[in-house]
Amino acid sequence: MNLVYLMPFSYFYNTRLRNGSVAFHLIFEWLAAVVLALAIGAVDPAQALLAAGLSYLAFISLYEVGYLINDLFSARKEDGGRTRGPQGVSITWVASWFGSRFLVFIIVTALMGHVGSPEWWAFFLALVLVFGLHNWLNDRELKVATFQWLGWLRFMAPVIFVVDEAQLAGVGLAAAVAYVGFRIFGYLDSKGLLLMPGRQSSTFRLFYFLMPMTGVLVLWPYDAAKGYIILSSYFAAVAVLGTLPQLVRSEGKA
Repeated sequence: MNLVYLMPFSYFYNTRLRNGSVAFHLIFEWLAAVVLALAIGAVDPAQALLAAGLSYLAFISLYEVGYLINDLFSARKEDGGRTRGPQGVSITWVASWFGSRFLVFIIVTALMGHVGSPEWWAFFLALVLVFGLHNWLNDRELKVATFQWLGWLRFMAPVIFVVDEAQLAGVGLAAAVAYVGFRIFGYLDSKGLLLMPGRQSSTFRLFYFLMPMTGVLVLWPYDAAKGYIILSSYFAAVAVLGTLPQLVRSEGKA
């Protein structure tokens, strides 16, 4: 397992996805990024998809460093913190895991031609600062704010350097309103800070992801709102499709 953890994405998979919701990340993050890259990518579809994949690889390489710091060090100080991952490993292995990810990040940065890009470095500086603050804080309620921004940066990572710049504000708004807002409920619940037993129902999910369509109604005349319209409509369509089986079962029992 120690050798496996040298590869970016492996730690995320083994500590979060293996017993978590792969479907959520697949549908609400990765497929959403594919839709945006194909619909409003600044380059042709093949290039846009490749750039999105490489951007995500750069992101997850640094993000997993944050995971490792949280699981191996920070969680021990937090009241009720979850000490996931290989506890008690040597500093040599920890340094190897960090080093492999930093190396992949630098290689991807060079391959994408972003070595001299202030936008690239500003994005990942923000990621490092927010995750560092998240790991440093012990107050569960304060960590809600840092988690919110980690969620936003997570969604934006594979698309911010891919989609047409004119559409970035709309994509960022939709991601904040729909994706990040919904993920906050799960985080609050995991920390014992939420009393909302119905949040996992398909009815709540449908209602929540249909509400951003109000923004579509308001913003559709504006060319720069295309990113918001596409992403909000995608989330709404996914929620509708996810609710159909329950509606069919209900009709069958009627």
